[in-house]
Amino acid sequence: MRDFGYSQRGRAVNEAQAEIHAAFKEVVNRNDQSDPRTKRWLKAIEAFNAAYSRVYPQDLRLVEQGTLPASELDTSDILDFLEADPVFFRSGYMKETLLSALKKRSLERREIERLQTIILNIVQNADRREFRRYCRTAATIPDEHFKEELQALQHSGDSDVRRRASWVLAAIQGAAH
Repeated sequence: MRDFGYSQRGRAVNEAQAEIHAAFKEVVNRNDQSDPRTKRWLKAIEAFNAAYSRVYPQDLRLVEQGTLPASELDTSDILDFLEADPVFFRSGYMKETLLSALKKRSLERREIERLQTIILNIVQNADRREFRRYCRTAATIPDEHFKEELQALQHSGDSDVRRRASWVLAAIQGAAH
């Protein structure tokens, strides 16, 4: 799996966000810019904005800013981001946008397999806001092997994995009717 630095840049955003929260806890008067505690908080905000501005490559940054529709991105770029699965401020919204764009595409077999692998990984590892969008997207790419793998995950020892696998299968079955 290629990460393209998403995890590292996402980590920088998370660290900067944590510093904002830590600094703000010490602020007495956020309007007193001569207070060192307020200065620390304001610097933390600047550092967060700088880290966030670097988190996406150019095309994804344009999508995030609303100046480029996700439908114009290359499928491989979307899959790269979803595969890296970075978790940082607002990354769930980006994943939802990208999944919506993917859902509307006619994918090649290797892209379908790659997306199925991504979804299977998400089922095994994550409870996040974008999970419903993964379910809806999965409904557009079902095949017997994919369904069998999801059914196997329904027998996992982890109740969260079982639940997520069931939700993906329900989305696939719902789309079939």
